[in-house]
Amino acid sequence: MQAELKAEGVEVSIAKLCRWLGVSRRSYYYRFKPRMPRVEDAKADQVKSVIKRFPTYGYRRIAVMLGWNRKVVQRICQLKGWQVRERPKGH
Repeated sequence: MQAELKAEGVEVSIAKLCRWLGVSRRSYYYRFKPRMPRVEDAKADQVKSVIKRFPTYGYRRIAVMLGWNRKVVQRICQLKGWQVRERPKGH
């Protein structure tokens, strides 16, 4: 929009344009930066050792055993593609 006004011979600052349009300058300058999810190797090794020792435990029980938040364990399992074996249902 500023370029169009400049082409017409009218110079308007970004701050004034943002005020006119009801947009904050912070929003105008914002650029999204996608991040790749990272897993700490030390934590992943601890989770893997618990899964090997207790293959039927879910992420919540693993989190209790390690004394961590369950969301951390769940995220590690999701990113690494580790699934806990499903318990048999019924008789």
